[in-house]
Amino acid sequence: MRERLAAIVNGKKFHDTILGLIFVNGIILAVDVMPGVAEETRHILQSIDRVIVWVFIVEIILRIIANGRAFFRDGWSIFDFLVVAISAPGTVTGISALRILRALRLLRVLSGVSHLRRVGEALVAAVPGISWVAGMLLLIIIISAIIATNLFGEGVPELFGDLFVSMYTLFMVLTLEDWPDVADAVLEVYPMAWIFFVTFIVVATFTVVNLFVGVIVAVMDRETSTYYEWEKAYRDRLRTDLDTLMDNVSSISDKVDRLADPGEGEEED
Repeated sequence: MRERLAAIVNGKKFHDTILGLIFVNGIILAVDVMPGVAEETRHILQSIDRVIVWVFIVEIILRIIANGRAFFRDGWSIFDFLVVAISAPGTVTGISALRILRALRLLRVLSGVSHLRRVGEALVAAVPGISWVAGMLLLIIIISAIIATNLFGEGVPELFGDLFVSMYTLFMVLTLEDWPDVADAVLEVYPMAWIFFVTFIVVATFTVVNLFVGVIVAVMDRETSTYYEWEKAYRDRLRTDLDTLMDNVSSISDKVDRLADPGEGEEED
């Protein structure tokens, strides 16, 4: 019984059905927050949303029953479980404060689509490298904030009055969002401040921030290459097994033909 259930819930048809429901649920959630939707239509969509949530809950329960402990040894299965566990209560109970978590159900697309799953795995694999780059960037911001506070704190206290204000200001400069306004405000008081801003942007933005991209690209390339190597090896092995199977079937067929017509060999003699 458990083997039959596992064959169903782990099968492609079941997987594609759940993936289709995820996309339908995403459309419903998007339409539900659009302006101009009739209240009656909104109630219908919310009812469909509740049905889909219960389907997701039953799906997770069936997968746990079918796979047993193996379900909790698979990272993506745990991910699906957590997404449903976090997002379902808002729909089931109708509590408005929890209903905002419904959108998290769309994250299940990551585990349902193989290409997105590989991207997610690559991002997780890149976390250690990103953490070290983030630590270095934080160190640069702290050092720069200390320098900026000492240099500009007295003349421009609204931007560099203390360490934390300076760090926030430098973060805005780091993102290159409205940084000319910050620089102009400082340059009015300190004309040579452009040296500090140019140096900070070159070091922090153009160098360190691009390291984030470099780390992610390197990991993506490594993970993708590994995946395709594994896929190619799997296909080659499958092709070899299929050829062997065809040879065995042909050999068995010849033996069956000889057994079915034993007189053929005697007539030839």
